[in-house]
Amino acid sequence: MSLTDRESSISNPSQRGSSLKHSKHQFLYLTTEGWKTKTPHRIEIWYIRHQERFYLISQYRDEGHWVQNIKNHPRVTFEVDSDKYVGLGRVVDADDEPELAKKITELMEAKYQWSDGLIIELRPEPGTEQK
Repeated sequence: MSLTDRESSISNPSQRGSSLKHSKHQFLYLTTEGWKTKTPHRIEIWYIRHQERFYLISQYRDEGHWVQNIKNHPRVTFEVDSDKYVGLGRVVDADDEPELAKKITELMEAKYQWSDGLIIELRPEPGTEQK
């Protein structure tokens, strides 16, 4: 994306993609269980919402502690726009799911102008949204 395209995207919210229509905020608050300590770990992270699921990108890929936590204990809790969810996290394998990976990359680029890393999917369990 050129600097001109990026500036246009920032100054014109309609060009940022549909993900902003679903969120008042830019951050998701994720709580994972420590894979060694079993203690809760909470992070603030950029996200996009796509087809009733939430997607995050780990800039440190598999080395991110929260990614290791999800790999070992996929059950997570998270908050978005004051809504609280319980769900499962998983790594999206871009080789196995190229269309999904491409879509998530496009949406992250549109919203944040950044998408370099490992894609993580959060799937809320039905009925767990709490206001």
